[in-house]
Amino acid sequence: MTTGFIDDVAILTWADSTKETCKKLQEALHVAEKWAATHASIFAPDKFQLTHFTRTRTRIDVEEPLQTRWGMIEPKKTCKYLGLIMDSTLTWKQHIDEVQRKVTKTVNALGSLGGSTWGVTMREMRKIYKGVAVPQMMYACSAWSNANWRTRDKPYTERTLSKLQSLQARASRVISGAFKATSIPALDIETYLLPVELQIFGPGDHGPTEGETRRNKKSPRRAIEQSITDRQGPNIRRQEHITPYIVPPWWQGPQTFIEASIEEAQARHEQIIQDELDAIHIYTDGSGIDGSIGAAAVCTTTQETKSAYMGDETTSTVYAGELQGISLALQIAQEDRSKGNRRSKVAIYTDNQAAIRSTARPKGKSGAYLLKNITQQIDELRTQDLNTEIRWVPAHIGIQGNEDADRAAKEATGWREGGLTGPRAVEPQQLYPLRSTMKTWSHKETIKSWETSWVSETRGRASFRHTPKPSRKVLDLHDGLIKKRSALLMQLRTEKIGFNDFLFGRRVPGITSNRCPCGSDRQTVAHVLLRCRRHRQLRDQELGRLRGRNNLRKLLNERNAAAKAIKFIELTQILGQFLDRDLNRQS
Repeated sequence: MTTGFIDDVAILTWADSTKETCKKLQEALHVAEKWAATHASIFAPDKFQLTHFTRTRTRIDVEEPLQTRWGMIEPKKTCKYLGLIMDSTLTWKQHIDEVQRKVTKTVNALGSLGGSTWGVTMREMRKIYKGVAVPQMMYACSAWSNANWRTRDKPYTERTLSKLQSLQARASRVISGAFKATSIPALDIETYLLPVELQIFGPGDHGPTEGETRRNKKSPRRAIEQSITDRQGPNIRRQEHITPYIVPPWWQGPQTFIEASIEEAQARHEQIIQDELDAIHIYTDGSGIDGSIGAAAVCTTTQETKSAYMGDETTSTVYAGELQGISLALQIAQEDRSKGNRRSKVAIYTDNQAAIRSTARPKGKSGAYLLKNITQQIDELRTQDLNTEIRWVPAHIGIQGNEDADRAAKEATGWREGGLTGPRAVEPQQLYPLRSTMKTWSHKETIKSWETSWVSETRGRASFRHTPKPSRKVLDLHDGLIKKRSALLMQLRTEKIGFNDFLFGRRVPGITSNRCPCGSDRQTVAHVLLRCRRHRQLRDQELGRLRGRNNLRKLLNERNAAAKAIKFIELTQILGQFLDRDLNRQS
């Protein structure tokens, strides 16, 4: 088997002995030489790598070299192909070590952009981490995360997971200014970074425990497929096939029209309906309701309606329904032409601008199989001297054809007015789960797994009180905050902060008690923000008119309240790390 990308080529052979595999490699190299001679290509023998992959310790001779016309190639314990380091036993230890080196270097560079009291904002640092370090960490994870070898039937070793979790935790502390004592689950929640184990494999539940026998081992693809099947997800074997291109560059698409405003589109539509009496006019729509997708086309010229059920939201999207609606419209036009009717053109009206643009310039992306059908239908009509134009019409402004198509698309899912249900429309002959729906399903399942693990987690309970479910809204709290105030907010929410209660528990030298200097209670976040007598006047001044000032969750979970709480803590001057130098000079 041969695979390649640009100028990197890998040849894989298998047999019962390394002598046989080397013989097959020699034959493959001989074929490659002939090809190179006729394609003005030259091999670089100094870059050749040979590795024998086997997990037997003695039965296979892993020292067998490969004899080529360029000389002897000695086998190595590892080889690198397209950035993936493969060891001879496929445990991926060397690859993970290299990942650790790369990501550590990136996190070090990230740290030079800001500390807990200075530098780039928290949200910008998070964006850099996700754009640079995460791709480095997760590269080829579908291969190395499924080693399933000496891992007690888990997809990867605890050592691997621990290394990657430590890398993300360190990055999270750099991003947020959190204390090192902050737990990994709390760091993930407060920075809204998906836990490493969920980034690796998506949903954390990998199905029933498998036997330890060799025959139960799965390939990486099979392991992923089994995980999806166990969770009743989309059928990966029936998933749409996306080709690099759908039509040649010179293909002429249908005429498309998208007016600049609703008023212009409505006026133009009314004029066409009055003037183009010899055209066939068809309205289309796609609809998603109660988790199901429907498509419909309504022809006001022939008083005909076609509809199709596009499956549930794990199979199709509303966008796919819109494309199917256009395909149904072209079916109506073709059938009308087959009956001998002569029309000046096919006028299709839809309220989805994305579908119009995709039809005009089809590209190899999710939903490509629908676009391919549409282009073939347009070409077929064109051979019969019948051109197609697609126009945008605004939705829900009283255009009767559009309203009828909307209702027909909903009814295709089994929906009926008044909360009733009816029969669904027939599925089209070609219906494949989209890649986009696979991604959406995977994302939802991943978030669901994160929510479940966060509820059962014993660490980070201070953050849990503020954020019982993982939510992107935690990032909104940091909008408009400079780095040191983001760090202060992070420490307040996690309660890992330089107050006596935390410092005494960590046995920090010089801290002899967890009590507040006011003498009434432990110096905790709740005590300082809500009750400390020493700062009563300042509290009334800064938080006096604030709703929920006596509720810690409201203070630290709402953006405006959090900003006031941060200012209050700064003015108390309890934390030397966050002292405002301007305030000190003024005093």
